[in-house]
Amino acid sequence: MKLSLFGCWALLFLLSLGVWSVGLAHAQDKSQGTIIVQALGDSGIQTDTKAQIYAEGSQVPAATVKLGAPANLPPGSYRLELEVLGGKVSRNNVLVRAGRTSTVIISEVAGLRVNILDKKGNDLGLTVEVYDSVSGQKLGDFLSGETIFAYPGMVDVKVGVPPQSQWWRKVELRGGGVAALELKERVQGELRVHPLLAGRDVSTDTQVIIYQAGTQKEVARSEPGHEHRFALDAGAYDIFVGNATGQGKPFATEQAEVKGEETVEKDVPLDTDSKPATPTKTQTL
Repeated sequence: MKLSLFGCWALLFLLSLGVWSVGLAHAQDKSQGTIIVQALGDSGIQTDTKAQIYAEGSQVPAATVKLGAPANLPPGSYRLELEVLGGKVSRNNVLVRAGRTSTVIISEVAGLRVNILDKKGNDLGLTVEVYDSVSGQKLGDFLSGETIFAYPGMVDVKVGVPPQSQWWRKVELRGGGVAALELKERVQGELRVHPLLAGRDVSTDTQVIIYQAGTQKEVARSEPGHEHRFALDAGAYDIFVGNATGQGKPFATEQAEVKGEETVEKDVPLDTDSKPATPTKTQTL
């Protein structure tokens, strides 16, 4: 495509106008100053919390800015507000000078982060409620996975996790620090114990007790019945089988390991001349 002589002059004029406009904008930037708001260091920068900046005497924000991000403003005196749980933190007479950066450090706040994770480690985004530990007054709420700002002190934290609520009592919020709470979805597997006598299952005449491996801490027990089935957290366990049939061994012990959500089948021979139990069999749920 060919341009006429007039078209070329018009194009050059527009280009020069654009360059002049950019230069003017740059000059205007130099005539402004910058405010940067900091709280809780890097932890504050990673939050979605924003500070509002007002010109003195104004009720309309001149700027709303994330922590750690610069806000360019005309020279003058400003008021700054940062929302925290149950209130606000303010700074008055924040000075802005042309070509200068004013850094506002807010140190009298604490951070609180609550993570409620599913089996894959993803946050569920559940409602978190925060109460004053002394008065019991509700201070506010937020979603799990977020870091919020609060006044230092003692708080009670509640999360509605089915089938009942989870509470953390007297959580200390320290100025300049972040209190981190975490709750993971419980992962359980299943252990099925089969007491055998002469190759026959004798669950109806046996009692089974499960202990944490290497301890006397009882985890679960099953009285004589149709079967011995246990829902257990992942880990190693000792199995005690009491035999009330009057035949074979009066009792026997074995070990089993539960991994993840799998089902573990454990045979426990009670014959007097029985060989060691067969290796544990697992099934993935």
